Amino acid sequence: MKKALLFLTLLLAPLLMAQAQYVRLGAKGGGGFARLHGDDGSSDYTNTLGVYHIGGVVSYEFVSRIAVQAEVLYAQKGFTYEDFRHNQTDDLSGDLRLHYIELPLLFKLQKGGLFAEAGPYIGYLLDASDDFQLDSAGTNPPPFYASDRLNRFDYGYTVGIGIMLDSGFFMSFRHEGGFRSITTALDQKNLGFRVSVGYLIPAPSPAEVMQP
Repeated sequence: MKKALLFLTLLLAPLLMAQAQYVRLGAKGGGGFARLHGDDGSSDYTNTLGVYHIGGVVSYEFVSRIAVQAEVLYAQKGFTYEDFRHNQTDDLSGDLRLHYIELPLLFKLQKGGLFAEAGPYIGYLLDASDDFQLDSAGTNPPPFYASDRLNRFDYGYTVGIGIMLDSGFFMSFRHEGGFRSITTALDQKNLGFRVSVGYLIPAPSPAEVMQP
């Protein structure tokens, strides 16, 4: 499998490099919903958390309508507990909000004004905040999410679809899933859906692109 992927890369690279290319810069932002998946991320006691993101975009595009897009985002993730049975007597409620610097790298296929995109991302945890509450006094919330138990790095996949206007404005819908648990104490990985709006500097005309 690895040899086949390497062969395909070597085959496509000269074809892509022979095409006229250009770089587009822009920005994006939006909102969505975050939650968890994994052995300890059961939907029986966790729920979605409203989050947002904002950042910059660099798109390296080919005349063939293939593009490679890199982003630098401030992105929130996390989840909400709803009456999670912490011990024999206490139910835990509240949310955990995680603040990341995230770097997605996406391969895009574009047809007319529509596009599909997919690729990996890596994130670095800047901070975490919670408002957990127990239904009885005198007991501290669980130490699962203490700062020394949170994993600083997160990585996973991103897939999405969107629409791009000739003016440079675009909208996209993405699904994102983590491969690494957010904490060393439990198997809880990031999962989410995002809607973004943004702007990329308009593409040059075909005549401008084909100029030597």
